[in-house]
Amino acid sequence: MKKILFLLICLLVMIPTIASAHTELTSSNPAENQVVTEDLKEIVLTYGGKIESLSTMTLIKDGQEGPEVSVTPKENQLIGTLSAPLENGSYTLTWSIAGEDGHPITGEIPFTVEKEEVKLDQKSETKEPVKVKKEETKIENTKQDQINMQDKDSSSDLKNIIIVAVVLILVIGLFLLFRRKR
Repeated sequence: MKKILFLLICLLVMIPTIASAHTELTSSNPAENQVVTEDLKEIVLTYGGKIESLSTMTLIKDGQEGPEVSVTPKENQLIGTLSAPLENGSYTLTWSIAGEDGHPITGEIPFTVEKEEVKLDQKSETKEPVKVKKEETKIENTKQDQINMQDKDSSSDLKNIIIVAVVLILVIGLFLLFRRKR
């Protein structure tokens, strides 16, 4: 009987550790599916815990490796400095980190670059920027950010509900076990 009680207490103590064992990506700049309209000088990925120095990131454009990214891990952030400004197009940022617990974690963040193009006015030969749907992309980015935040909140809430339910079941089980013994 004491062995079963000891096992249940050990499980009770281990469950929160099991649920939050891996470091996860909490935010990124650029965000997933974001449309970038200005020059991007650095990429910042923020994680829920400290990351190791073996972390990497690579930019891929149209299936080909894009411009070189100089990577610097700092506490819970992975900062990538771009060697050259990004051209317009679709990109995928692939990242790989080792969390505090030593487990390797990888992921991808797709985003698009749509900067204003500068054309020469043939009459006055001065440079005039051509607007590329700037207002529409701002509204789209805001909507996408709201959706991403809702997804993160709902997955976090689900994890918390599962943890509470398991703890509650264990407490009820222990109560019934002690009650049965009397």
